[in-house]
Amino acid sequence: MLPPDAPPQILWIALSSTAPRAGDTLTVTVLTSSNVASVELRVGGYGSGMTKTDAGHFQLASTVPKLPIFMGHNLTLQIIARNTAGVAAQQSVALHVH
Repeated sequence: MLPPDAPPQILWIALSSTAPRAGDTLTVTVLTSSNVASVELRVGGYGSGMTKTDAGHFQLASTVPKLPIFMGHNLTLQIIARNTAGVAAQQSVALHVH
C-alpha cells in the first residue's frame, strides 16, 4: 500500500474493444496503485469518472455513440488517475470507432 501523497500509478488498462461500433457497450477496467482516489476517462472533448470497485480497481461501461460522418473516427482515450492531493498520472489508448 502506498501512502496517500505518493505519486499515483496506472498499472494496467483493459478495454473490451479498441475498435467498437456505434451502439456497442465499451467496458474499461483500470488497475492503479492503491493510493489513487479517482480515475477519469476523456475522449473527443468529453469526460467521465470511473467507478471505484476496490482499492486501485476502477470500472466503467458506456454505450458507444454514433459519430457524425464529418468527425474523425480515430480517437484517443485518455486515462487520468489522481491521488487525494490532485497529483495525476496519465496514459492514452487509441480507439477506432466504426
